[in-house]
Amino acid sequence: MFEELAKYRQNLGLPSSGSPEDKSTIAKLEIGGKSFFGVNSSDNPYPRQIKFNVNPITKTHAEADAFQQAYDAGIRGGKARLIVDRDLCAACGLRGGVNSIAWQLGIEELEIIAPSGSKTIIVQPPKTRRK
Repeated sequence: MFEELAKYRQNLGLPSSGSPEDKSTIAKLEIGGKSFFGVNSSDNPYPRQIKFNVNPITKTHAEADAFQQAYDAGIRGGKARLIVDRDLCAACGLRGGVNSIAWQLGIEELEIIAPSGSKTIIVQPPKTRRK
């Protein structure tokens, strides 16, 4: 499963995941019978404007890049799988960045597969900060 991510990483000329030189994440979103590969904005040869209403940290991450490609392709709703070659950071995971983007795409159930394991979440409306 992570082999595809490693190959994509290699095609971009990025160091191996987990190596001392590694500073990027590769993500693959499977949704609607299609796959979308994303990479952090600092290493992305195909920079995209992330149009989701999400925290500024998540906007620069591989996960947002993959979701944006699905959005741009007109794919919405249903179940999806997100595979990442590093565990979700706090902004994407604990603080809900990935859940928020999934919600905006109409995804109901998201399986997240990372090096530390996998989990399936039922996507919830994002929490907003109180003013």
